[in-house]
Amino acid sequence: MSKNKKKKKGGYKPPAASPQDIVDSIVMIAGQIAEPDAPSSLWGELHKTFLKSDVDKSIAAKIIMHKDEEELQTVVAQLQKGSEVVLSISETVDVPELDHETQIEAMRCFRKRVKFMVLDRESKLGVGPLTSGKDASVDSMMAPHDYPMEVWLALAVDGQLVNDGGGFFHIPN
Repeated sequence: MSKNKKKKKGGYKPPAASPQDIVDSIVMIAGQIAEPDAPSSLWGELHKTFLKSDVDKSIAAKIIMHKDEEELQTVVAQLQKGSEVVLSISETVDVPELDHETQIEAMRCFRKRVKFMVLDRESKLGVGPLTSGKDASVDSMMAPHDYPMEVWLALAVDGQLVNDGGGFFHIPN
């Protein structure tokens, strides 16, 4: 009779990468991405490497999501200098001044879309009042295409909506 013994997990474990090794790998991957025929899988490798680094996760996510090579080069330069990684906010949008009627109609349109979205979620299984399902609330939603984005940004600047970024807005509480 043999006893069931658990085998010890063994094998080779590579040593933990130093911060300089991580920076070097980010620089190497960024150089490969800058080449004309770079495969898109490099962006995934870059994302994994960013997660191991000290770079702020929101900065890394913005670069990866937009596949922004200019911002990537800025971050690589900051990492090589050893300074703190900061992205410059250069996106300033001129927000038009809205008349009162346009504000009212746009907010009515937004509230109606939120209402329809909540009703749509509540109609799914496991969400309704007769089940012990989830709450059918909406955190934020994409701005309706009935009005241009400048209208929604103007409403966010005015304080009637909250801009969550990426074209998503929600009504302040």
